[in-house]
Amino acid sequence: MVAVYPRLLHPVTVLIEQISTTTTAYDPDTREPIQQAARAASISLKCQVKYGASKETSYESGGIREGERGYALFRQRDLDNASVTLAPNDRITKIGRVEHDVYITRLEPLGHYPGYANTLVKAYFADRQPSKHRRTA
Repeated sequence: MVAVYPRLLHPVTVLIEQISTTTTAYDPDTREPIQQAARAASISLKCQVKYGASKETSYESGGIREGERGYALFRQRDLDNASVTLAPNDRITKIGRVEHDVYITRLEPLGHYPGYANTLVKAYFADRQPSKHRRTA
């Protein structure tokens, strides 16, 4: 049987900074980072990016999730080759040539082929502080 893997459309390079759970100080009661989370060095990966809010409605315990700015679609094969496991709160600092400050909010495994687990990972991202960005006229 020949291995079948999906291809990315118009792949671009992204820079991701993952949270370093070993060096980040956590509050023992809330299990959340105190002040600023420590991050590992940037990782460069190829992905397919779509900007804009997701069309699917997403729910949390507090209601409908809002504020997602788009998603980055990664091939699981590329993540495995780079020894990367994406997680919510990983920071995306650059997409193509454009600087960003967005964070992965949720992950969705996709592309389940017979005989394989998921072959794609969709990482939705959101801006945590949109008011800090400079507006252009």
